[in-house]
Amino acid sequence: MFGVDFQGHEEEALELLMQIDSCRQVRRVETELEVKKQRFKGSLELKGGLNDKKKREIIKNQVQNWRADIICIQETKVEGDIEEIVRQIWGGRWVRYASLEASGTRGGILLLWDCRVWKGEVLQTGAYTLTCKFDALLQNFQCHITGVYAPNCRIERKKVWREIGAVRGLMEGPWAVCGDFNVTRYPSEKREGSRRSRAMVEFSDFIEDMELIDLRLEGGNYTWFKGDNHTAASRIDRFLISEE
Repeated sequence: MFGVDFQGHEEEALELLMQIDSCRQVRRVETELEVKKQRFKGSLELKGGLNDKKKREIIKNQVQNWRADIICIQETKVEGDIEEIVRQIWGGRWVRYASLEASGTRGGILLLWDCRVWKGEVLQTGAYTLTCKFDALLQNFQCHITGVYAPNCRIERKKVWREIGAVRGLMEGPWAVCGDFNVTRYPSEKREGSRRSRAMVEFSDFIEDMELIDLRLEGGNYTWFKGDNHTAASRIDRFLISEE
């Protein structure tokens, strides 16, 4: 172990330490931004859902980086048995999962969790939603998560709002609703958006009726892009939570 005597130079030493810490903070922020850019880029360029091997590898890396206990994936585009794909993107023998199979415009939903931390149970499987109840094994806590993949049709999306409204009556306590809603709330959430449509109003009314909190998006203004120069962009993916 080494030591340095700063007696008589306390102020200079303190200033130097503050500069070093400031540089570390800047590097940390730059690193986080770069990770977000890479994550965002991967989600934009890869197609084919979980059938795409490269996309499965990106998700696997993010699972390892996030060290999350519960993960929800939308638009899996997978039909039939998904067990092998689950092993590829999570790995280990502690993963458990629930899935909504893709079918036509229904893109598919996959909920994964660590069974050492959570006891998961499917509460309801709808046409466009998948809801699970989670009991924490290491503390006294229970919550529910609803994964959503809504269709790109205003009339069909009304079915999604009804599905979520129906499942709300089956639970109490903390609740998260996350996924691709295929609609924005405000014109500002759509590149070159100029007016608030009826679909936007209906979506906002639904969020208010369910008494959900719309969490702020971090790392960018949009979650969906189209075109080589991203001429079309919007925020159609959201994470909503109850007030509990």
